[in-house]
Amino acid sequence: MNEITAEDVKVDKKVLDYVENQCAPMCVIDIFENQDITIAIFLLKHGVTLPMHDHPGMHGLLKVINGAVKIDSFTVQIASGRVIQLDEELTALQHASQIIETNDPACVLTPHDHNLHEISCLNGPAAFLDILSPPYDVDLDERERSLRPCTFFRQIAQEQSNSLPADTPVRVKLMAVDQPPLFYSTNLKYLGPPLR
Repeated sequence: MNEITAEDVKVDKKVLDYVENQCAPMCVIDIFENQDITIAIFLLKHGVTLPMHDHPGMHGLLKVINGAVKIDSFTVQIASGRVIQLDEELTALQHASQIIETNDPACVLTPHDHNLHEISCLNGPAAFLDILSPPYDVDLDERERSLRPCTFFRQIAQEQSNSLPADTPVRVKLMAVDQPPLFYSTNLKYLGPPLR
């Protein structure tokens, strides 16, 4: 995954120009999904921030293939499978921000570590390949469908951290909120090579 480039998945100047000039803050290119994995490309306009959200019970890889992003990630300790309610307050550890560019390796999130994140486009449009397992939307069999709820958050408090080293996680208080109404996306067609 660390060696994938924008050229490999046909995210060229024409696609990037379209993203920067259309109305939505973000575009999504769906590549592949089954009951085990979701693969997509997210494209953020310059200066846009993908709001803080979680990936319940999921592993993820994020590889920047164009531009640069700042990732602020958080670790929350909650029971596996527990659904977070709107307006619920949670304590989390906020990790040091990371600036990620095209030559950097993929970022990793697990069901327990760095599971919440907020992604800001610093140099854009920025594009990143995103692999999640299992997906948010899972077909368990022909009769049953399971939706993993994606919850959005906002930070409401932070402990004082003046005496801590710069790379030490800081304890913060988060609140579960509705998806920000001004943040939405449009879908683009995948033009790269098919997955077999």
